[in-house]
Amino acid sequence: MRKTKLAVAISAASLLAVGASMTALAAAGWVNEGGQWYYYNSSGDTVTDQWKSYNGQYFYLGDEGAMLTNELIEDGDNYYYVDANGVMVKNTWVAVPADDNEDLDVEYRWYYFGATGKAYKSSHGKTINGKKYGFDDDGKMLFGYVDDGSYTILNDEDDPILSCTYYYGTNEDGARHTGWLQYTDSLTDYDWDYYWFYFNTSNGKKVAGKTKTVNGKKYAFNNDGIMQKEWSTATIAGEDTMTWWNKLEDGSLAKNQWIRNKPYEGVTIPKNQEYRENEDQKWFRTDASGRLVKNKTKKINSKWYAFDEDGVMLHGLVILSGETVSGSTPIQRLDADDYSEKDIYALNPQSTLHYFSNDEEKDGSMKTGTMKIELADDTYTFSFKKTTGAAKHGLVDKKIYNCGILQKAGDDKYKVVYDPTNGTPYLVGSSGNVVKSVSKYKDANDLYYVYVGVGKIGSTYDEDAAKAAVKAKDVSGLTTVY
Repeated sequence: MRKTKLAVAISAASLLAVGASMTALAAAGWVNEGGQWYYYNSSGDTVTDQWKSYNGQYFYLGDEGAMLTNELIEDGDNYYYVDANGVMVKNTWVAVPADDNEDLDVEYRWYYFGATGKAYKSSHGKTINGKKYGFDDDGKMLFGYVDDGSYTILNDEDDPILSCTYYYGTNEDGARHTGWLQYTDSLTDYDWDYYWFYFNTSNGKKVAGKTKTVNGKKYAFNNDGIMQKEWSTATIAGEDTMTWWNKLEDGSLAKNQWIRNKPYEGVTIPKNQEYRENEDQKWFRTDASGRLVKNKTKKINSKWYAFDEDGVMLHGLVILSGETVSGSTPIQRLDADDYSEKDIYALNPQSTLHYFSNDEEKDGSMKTGTMKIELADDTYTFSFKKTTGAAKHGLVDKKIYNCGILQKAGDDKYKVVYDPTNGTPYLVGSSGNVVKSVSKYKDANDLYYVYVGVGKIGSTYDEDAAKAAVKAKDVSGLTTVY
């Protein structure tokens, strides 16, 4: 905004010309007496409190009849200004010394006088030289933090930026601010390093209590107009939801983004799930709309992940609603420290157990194949299907699994195990492979097993009896193990 301290619409040379002309027309009304100009009407009386024109320009006669100069004129409901020559100014800024009752710490107040000479007033959006300005009911230019409707500068508020509707810059240039505004002063009820506010480019109003899309990104603003960061609720696609708004540097809504942070306030801690305590940082994920992924499995960059009802990414042993990870809902996360081998066998249904990497800080994606998992009583070999991610159960690839745990003889060398799906006995070796050839097998305890087919397994401490049974392919004379 280009302004002059006091607008001068007529030069000194022009003043002399105006004076000379007025002298010539004194008989017609204008009279110069003692260096003051007066206007006499047809009755010979001085005109007071009126405008009189000359040569297309207007002059104001004061209450004593003298033409006023360099003065703000209140005429009815409007304000005007006459310059050093007494001429009404138009289309110009004027800085008028502050009144004695001015409650703002300024030496002067700015006015703008339009094409008719009237001062702009009671406005939040007058365009002057391509910028928008506001004016109060007395025509004074607004500046700083301003209320809506009343055109009041919030000078005596503790935190005026929180109560304002508009921001008009300083008294030096009160152009209405639009767009982002970084606020670095302290605020009574907040303790951030700084704050972001946004003023609409269309009408200059501060955005508060809603979300706003700016340059293709969505932001949330609380009722005070402060841009929210990190955890905050918002209405997305018509639904009130908790989501993540990034850091203070850029508080835009996080879409299709991983978030590693402490859980938001209100996250519950179900029984036996202390892993979600608030002081621990957890992984969360947002979808394409910015909502948290909750109570579902989701494929992200070719990997599957599971999220509980609050959006916390699950890790370790997890029971899903179905055998196939796609389309399933997480039912329960199992804390391996609280589960023994027998506890795992007692799960129902066993085929819905899945495993998501226990190193959740680095990954947390679903794992398939064979792996070692430590339970409360020991470390066990688990195996999960590559197609569905479900724990293998029953006879799979010549091995027996019970809820994902490989059934094997271990140090005993040989052991009879039972298919958990139908109770059929099988003889397995140290690595868990099912024995399928007719032969005798001695375990680590010198017990001989004879295997002649599924359901035909016997045991004896007599090697000769074992040999005879193998030769006859008949274990009826031996002690059955199952």
